[in-house]
Parts: sequence; C-alpha cells; structure tokens
Amino acid sequence: MIGLKRGTVQLCEHKKEWEIEAQNTIARLKEILGDVIKDIQHVGSTSILTIKAKPIIDIAVAVDEFDDILVYEKELKDAGFYYRPNAQASLRDQLLFACGNFYDGTGELQTHFIHVVLTGSMDWINYINFRDYLNKTPSAAKAYEDLKVSLAQQVPVDSGREKYLKGKHDFIVYTLQKALVKSYLGKVVTIKIDRPIGYIHHKKNYSLIYPINYGYIPGVIGGDGEELDVYLLGVDVPVSEFNGKIIGIVHRHNDIEDKLVMAPKETSFTAEEIADAVRFQEQYYDSEIEVV
Repeated sequence: MIGLKRGTVQLCEHKKEWEIEAQNTIARLKEILGDVIKDIQHVGSTSILTIKAKPIIDIAVAVDEFDDILVYEKELKDAGFYYRPNAQASLRDQLLFACGNFYDGTGELQTHFIHVVLTGSMDWINYINFRDYLNKTPSAAKAYEDLKVSLAQQVPVDSGREKYLKGKHDFIVYTLQKALVKSYLGKVVTIKIDRPIGYIHHKKNYSLIYPINYGYIPGVIGGDGEELDVYLLGVDVPVSEFNGKIIGIVHRHNDIEDKLVMAPKETSFTAEEIADAVRFQEQYYDSEIEVV
C-alpha cells in the first residue's frame, strides 16, 4: 500500500515495496533532472526499516540553486510531480513537490513528497542524519514508533494531521541534535579554541580552570543554541585552533547538550581516560562517555 487520503493519519507496518518505490522514484527524477541533482535519497519514516509509518514516500533532493530545478517545473508536472509553492515546506528554504491523484483532481490520495533543499544545507543534513540515526539506534527508533502510534490513536483518522505533526516536534528536535553529534564521531574537523589551557571561567558559585583546550566547531549549532562544544585531548599547550579527529562523545543526561571529544589524528583515548580529562567540568553533570 502506498498513499493516503490528504489529511489522514494511518500507520502501517514497514513494507519492502516502500524502498522499491523510492528507488523507482529516484530513477524517474534523475531521468528528468540529470546533473541538476547533486544527491538524492529516500528519507522520512518509510526509510526507517523497523518502524510503522504513514505509507507516503519522502525523497530528499539536493541542488545547488533552487532555480536549477524550477526550470523543469513543466517536465516534472507532466511526470506527476506537482510543485506546491504555498506548502509549509516551500516557505522555509525548501521546495516541495508532491505526487498522487489528489493533485491532478482525479482522486484523494497523496503518495509522495519530494523535498528539494540546497546541497550541504542544514535541511539536507537533518534529513540524512535523522534517518541514519534511527536506523542505527533501535531504542530511539522504538521510542519514535511508540510516540507515533500514541499520537495516531489520539487524533481523528481523517483530520488529525496537524496535531499529529505538532506532537512529534519535540522528539524530532531532540533526536536531530543527538544525530548531529553522533554524525561527527570518527570525522576529522577543524575547531576553534575559545577556552585554552589555563582559561578561568567564573560561574555563579565556583570557578573552572581549564586543564585542557576547549572549543567549538564553527557554524555547527549545539543543543544550547550555540556552536557545538569540543574537548581537545592530547595537546598540552594552549592553541587557538586545531585540526583533529573526533574520538568520543560526552552524553549529558541532565543537560540540553552533549559534547564532542577530539584528539590528534592517529591518537586514541579510552572512555576512562576521557572521563578523567573532562571531570573538571563533567563532575557537575550526569555524563556518559561514548568512544569510537
């Protein structure tokens, strides 16, 4: 089964045909758009293999410029992809195309949503990270499914879509932050250091003296709304920036943000060694260390 009446909330067990249909849709879009597509992937709940989902296929398309795809609007419409310029997604730095006989006036079904975003944008990163994180984290996928089922039971089948979407919002925001942090594990990145070794941070009731360098990844926003923080291990002198490998995550269970841990390339630390190095600050939080 693929497709639902517009506005309907109905969840189905995961079906292999969803992936087949997604790949067929990707092939059709590639045939029309060619090199305009910089990347294209099956996303959304039908791409998460272990959970129930609405039987509507979501495809994310990355392009360099939105105008590159809009010139193909007629060809896309002729192939059954209808541009929705007034849809919510098209008002927040995305373009939305949709499929189904609702759009040609012959029926009531919506079958596909095509989300066009800019290459490398946060929207693209979020689509991919959310899918990959839930496929790799069974407990998070189960929590998401339980939430979806609960919400679906609370709303009218034929008119509860908006309430259903709002009910998922907080979980999605939290999971996207977890997924973003997780996506850096094992990567080589450059960080800026704003609290070098010896820096004194005066808090309300105490002061922290930093025994290690502490910085952030420029332009990447963490759970506190500021740039994502990184502990730098294995460098014994103050530095202003550093290019190294993310070797761990400090998961804070009683805070709104997690921290990354970096070390020089080809250098490793155990979870216990990381815990010792960051205890000067993490002693005030309920933290758990994850390593590569």
